[in-house]
Amino acid sequence: MNKLFLDTRVLDKNIRETCGLSEEIMMENAAGAIEKVVAEHTLTNVRYISRPTVLVLCGSGNNGADGYALARRLISHKLSVVCCQVSQPKSELCKIQKLRAEKIGVRFIDIYELDSFLEEKSFDLEVIVDCIFGSGLRLPLSPEAAAVIESVNKNDAYKVACDVPTGLDENGNGNTIFFADETVTMGALKYSLYSDVAKDFVGKISVADLGVSRDAFETETFLPHSFVLEYSDAVLPIRKKQNVNKGSFGHAAIISGEKSGAAQIASFAALNFGAGLVTMVGENKSSSAEIMSSEKIPENTSAIAIGMGLGRNTEYAEKYILQALDFAEEKRIKFILDADICYSAKVSDFLEKFDCVITPHPKEFSALLKSCGIGDVTVNEILKEKTKFAKEFCEKYKKAVLLLKGANTMIASWSDKNSRVEFYINPIGTAALAKGGSGDVLAGLISALLAQGYNTINAAVTASLVHGKLSTEFKNNFSLSPLKLISRLDEVVARP
Repeated sequence: MNKLFLDTRVLDKNIRETCGLSEEIMMENAAGAIEKVVAEHTLTNVRYISRPTVLVLCGSGNNGADGYALARRLISHKLSVVCCQVSQPKSELCKIQKLRAEKIGVRFIDIYELDSFLEEKSFDLEVIVDCIFGSGLRLPLSPEAAAVIESVNKNDAYKVACDVPTGLDENGNGNTIFFADETVTMGALKYSLYSDVAKDFVGKISVADLGVSRDAFETETFLPHSFVLEYSDAVLPIRKKQNVNKGSFGHAAIISGEKSGAAQIASFAALNFGAGLVTMVGENKSSSAEIMSSEKIPENTSAIAIGMGLGRNTEYAEKYILQALDFAEEKRIKFILDADICYSAKVSDFLEKFDCVITPHPKEFSALLKSCGIGDVTVNEILKEKTKFAKEFCEKYKKAVLLLKGANTMIASWSDKNSRVEFYINPIGTAALAKGGSGDVLAGLISALLAQGYNTINAAVTASLVHGKLSTEFKNNFSLSPLKLISRLDEVVARP
């Protein structure tokens, strides 16, 4: 698990003051980190007509200064290095670094020469480095910067972003964005790199040390905005004791609704992820000998999943919502709430009274916010400010863990210890999961862990990580199906 920061300028300032590091020293370290990446993609290729060429796009501030410093360093590798001045230097360091690069022989072009340069160097151009804007960008981009980004994005050269791809704001939103194959971010990870939008633009992410270790840079004096999860954060339900029986691993009840296939998928996932017993509850019977069926929630149930294929505002849905609520009043029970339950006026009854994990996608979250009286919020508004609305939700429902699905899944929950909402981002997962039934698998995985005694946040984190990891195991990401996901559980969970 790694810390994410909304703005690292305060961390920069702290290191300068406590360690006596100047901005120039930190800038040299930043340029050195990108230099290593560029060298990996230029010095091993022998196909060039003349010399491998590196194009550095430079803005007017200290991100541009990083670019000029990089260009000066790259000249020593006998590369052809060209800086495109997207805007004239404004910060003092940018002016100084440009002068140094000019004196050592770096070539400069302006934005009006860019297209002809790209055509001229089409064979030798190996790397394009984006040093136009770093973190803290306020949208929109200038027309000139947007035009530059659009031009270079069409080029096949390897693309490296300095700090944050130009075009991403602090929330990870943007329209015209530099399409990086790799992002070298400075000092610490930024939240903007892990938005849903950013996933298509950041490429591989690494952190550059700016003269001190990352631990020293990320001092505990400053609280992170959120955390990014790693697969090693998953705590798998490995059975360590031998003197056990099926009752030792809980009983997951999966409410079956109008579309019983959703409950069937969730039931298979729960059984394959360690639940000792799984029962499909409803009028639709299980089609498998492995999954039990009942019209009532079994007395020994330890976790209930409700919402998948349930139906919205129907007499059937109301019947089983009330049954689940009545059952839970008498039992110590945990819930996984999904899909159609987000549209129910009764959803707040679950959220207020019981430990829950609720797993909407943005459209369902929009409906959920309305159902809970938080607000009439559009999907686009949610996508632009996920943490804002997740925070409002978790502050109101402090028993609930929100798992907001997306390209980078967000998990949010209220922390009694820290008296605030904490956010966890799961970046593991692929477009393979964009298929009907994938969410039902996730609901089943969470219900299995809740049934086995996991608390809600650990169940959400572990199930989400495993679910995402499963999606990376397929060669052709279009071929994934829910049952294929489940079938790989015995393989993927055993790997680090």
